[in-house]
Amino acid sequence: MVQLLLTFCLAVSGTTCKTMRPPFEQGYPSLTACSISAQFIAAEMLRDRLDLQGYRLVRWRCGPGGPPGTST
Repeated sequence: MVQLLLTFCLAVSGTTCKTMRPPFEQGYPSLTACSISAQFIAAEMLRDRLDLQGYRLVRWRCGPGGPPGTST
């Protein structure tokens, strides 16, 4: 399985950042599937999450891992 990690930084400073894994993510079967979903999921998180107001997406990456609660 492949997991998605998103890094958001404050738009004004750029030095305060959060690296997050989408809470609803169940993992992806391939890097391609993860890559296709990354920007869409990031846009949804920026739109829907109050704790990300004023942040912007600066990096996303897909890497080894599985659903929450499993060892990588």
